Parts: sequence; C-alpha cells; structure tokens
Amino acid sequence: MSNLPPNTAKESPVRILVVDDHKILRDGLRALLETEAGFEIAGEADTSAQAIAMAALLTPDVIIMDINLPDASGLDAMRAIRAANIPCRILVLSMYSRREFVLQAIDAGCDGYLPKSSTHTSLVEAIHVVMRGERYLHPTAATSLLSTLTGAPSDMQRFAALSDREQEVLRLTATGFNSREVGEQLFLSPKTVETYRQRAMEKLGLEHRTDLIQFALRAGLLQDLSE
Repeated sequence: MSNLPPNTAKESPVRILVVDDHKILRDGLRALLETEAGFEIAGEADTSAQAIAMAALLTPDVIIMDINLPDASGLDAMRAIRAANIPCRILVLSMYSRREFVLQAIDAGCDGYLPKSSTHTSLVEAIHVVMRGERYLHPTAATSLLSTLTGAPSDMQRFAALSDREQEVLRLTATGFNSREVGEQLFLSPKTVETYRQRAMEKLGLEHRTDLIQFALRAGLLQDLSE
C-alpha cells in the first residue's frame, strides 16, 4: 500500500491513468469517469512497460490497473511503480476475484481491488476511498479473502468442484497434451477443449500453463507419472 497522506479534497481534479490492453474498456472507463465531477483522465496505457513509463511521466493521483497485460503482469508494473516511489494510488480492476489474485495484488502494492463486473458506482466509490488514504476491497474480493481465515479448501477439493469434463481436460493438459490431442481422446473439438480449459483455470485462479502444472502437482494429479 502507498504511504501517501490522505487526500484533502482540493479544487484540482483527481488525475487518473487507465491501464488495460483492451481499447474498448479504456474508452468505456474514460466515458464513464469523465462524466464524474472532479475526475480527469490523465492518460492511457496498454502494456506494463507503458504503464511504468507513463506513471513516472504523468504522476497521476490514481492508476486503474489490469493484471493481464500483453508484455508482463500488471503485478510487475505495480512493483516497479512502488519501487520507483511514484506517489500514486493503485486500483486493480481485474476479471479475476479469487483470493490468490487479491493477495498477490495487495502484496504488489495495490490500494484497492475490484472485479471488472463491478458497477460504475463501485469504481467511483473506490477512487474516493483510496484518495482518502484508505484501502478498498470490493465485496467479491473481500469474500474471497475470508476463505483464507475460515479455512480454504485444499487444491484437491477445488479440483473436485470442477465439472467432469473440466477435470478431464485439465488433467490431460497438465500431462502435456495439446488441445487437438486432448480433443481426440475426449471426442471434442480443439475449440471446445480450449473453452473447458479456460473456464476451469478461471475457476481455479490460474493464469498460465506453468500455474496449471504446479497446481496439478500440488493436487496430486500427476502422481501416476512420477511413480
């Protein structure tokens, strides 16, 4: 979290840098936030490197940051911005709300976390909250964090909660088969395999194939191969 003093509601607008690799989302955020009194879009970035450079150049009051960026994770961008001591608040706006992502974002230095399904009102509220020097957690993100305190399910339990098809696709993918090969074994098209895999990985809070392999090892899905 940043060490900035609480904002003291001055006449100058809250200057916002929007970081997301989808232009349609950036345009949407600009259109929404510029209708709010006291907000100003200072700039936009669509990569991690661009976000770091523009944060240093513009020194915005608030950065709205996506985690999934084409060149590097938004988490890496946040760490670099914090390491450079750029005085700003950082709000993560992500499609993921599982506790793994929320905890990683907090550890990287964010001041607030919202899923992309949040309402316009929630985003505006979040900006005002972090500008007061407080942290903001959307209820969805807060609920996911509570599972850490109340006893999170094991990796095997989380895997068991997936549908049969999602389990089969993930197990074969972790074993090393590509989409076409998985489809041949399960009598599915490669595109259907990719849909099952993406849906299952989102449920498990996994981003990359390496994350999937690590999860499979923890959950004991590859025991047969190691014996």
